[in-house]
Amino acid sequence: MQKTLYHCIFSLLIFALLFSSCQSDQREKSDTTYPIIAVDALGDTIRLTKPAERVVSLVPAALDALYMLHADSAIVGVPNRSYTDPNVFPYLSKLDPRIKARLIASPTLSESGMSMETIIKLNPDLVIIQSNQTDAIQMLKELGIPVFGITSQNFGQLNQEVLNLGILLGKETRAKELIAFTDRKIQVLKERNKNIRNKKTIYYAWSGGRIYSTTGRKGLINDCFEMAGLENACPYEIDAPNISPETLISWNPDILLLWNTDESVLYQQKELSSLTALKEKKVFNLSPPFLYDPHTLKIVLASIAIHHYSYPTAAAATLNAEQLEILSALYGEEKAKLILQ
Repeated sequence: MQKTLYHCIFSLLIFALLFSSCQSDQREKSDTTYPIIAVDALGDTIRLTKPAERVVSLVPAALDALYMLHADSAIVGVPNRSYTDPNVFPYLSKLDPRIKARLIASPTLSESGMSMETIIKLNPDLVIIQSNQTDAIQMLKELGIPVFGITSQNFGQLNQEVLNLGILLGKETRAKELIAFTDRKIQVLKERNKNIRNKKTIYYAWSGGRIYSTTGRKGLINDCFEMAGLENACPYEIDAPNISPETLISWNPDILLLWNTDESVLYQQKELSSLTALKEKKVFNLSPPFLYDPHTLKIVLASIAIHHYSYPTAAAATLNAEQLEILSALYGEEKAKLILQ
C-alpha cells in the first residue's frame, strides 16, 4: 500500500515536471512565433509574427497616426471620410498622393458601417477599428485577421495607443520620439500656465452648430483645456452632456470655443445675448479642424492655440513659427509646409 502511494506521488511529480517543461516550451515557441505583441483599448493582446505591412484603418485619428509614424507605405485601406470630408481630404491629399488620386480603397460605408468583403479582398495583416464596434471586431477575429481596437478617451490613452501602433508597425522608436516631443511641448505650456493668476473658464460646443452639446470633465477636449490653463465651465463628469440655454447662461464662461462652426451661429442666439463672452466677443473657432484634431497628437497644437487665444502674449509670427515646429515634428518638415500652404 505504502509503495503504491509512493509510486503515485512519484508519477505525479514526473507529470508536473513534464507539464511545466511543456508550458515553458510553448511560451518559448510563442515568443519566437510572435515577436511583436501589443495591447489595444479593449485589453485584447495582438500578436504578429512580423511588423504589419498591409494596414486598414477604419478610424480617421488612427490613419493620421500612421502618417505621423511614417508608415504611409503600409496603408491599404482608409475611412470613406478621407475622401468625402472637405475638412480632411485637402490635407490628406497633401500627405499622400494616393489619397489625392483616390487610389486607396475605402471599406467604410458610413461612420459605423463597413464592407467586410472589401476588407477581406485587401488581405490586411492588421485592421484598426473603433473599440465599440464589437460585432465587427469579433467577425474579423473569426476570419483570422488581427484587429486593434482604439478609443483614445484621454491624453494618456492616446499616447499608449500611438506607442502600441508603433510596435505593431515596427515603428516603436518613431512612436517614442513623437510622444517625447509632445510631452516636452506640454511641459513648456504648463510652465507658461504657472504665470496665470486668474484662470479663465471656457465652454465648448460640438461641430455642426450644436451649441448646447458640450464636453464634460472627462475626455480629450477637457484635457486640452487643462493643458491650456483653462477651467471647463461644464462641471459634469460625463463625456458629452446636453444642456439648456439657461444652464449655459448660469455658467457664463469667459470664452466660448466652437469646433467647425461659424461664430455667427452664436451671435444669432438672442437668448444668449447676456453672456459675457458674447459681449466681449470672446468666441474662438478652432479651425481648420484637421490641424487641431484633439483625438491625435495634434492635441498639443490645439492646446497651444487655445492658450494663446485665452491669454494673448505672443505675436502672430511667433505662433505661426510654433505651429510649423510642431507639424514638422509630427509629419516631417516637407509635409508640414505642404499642410500649411
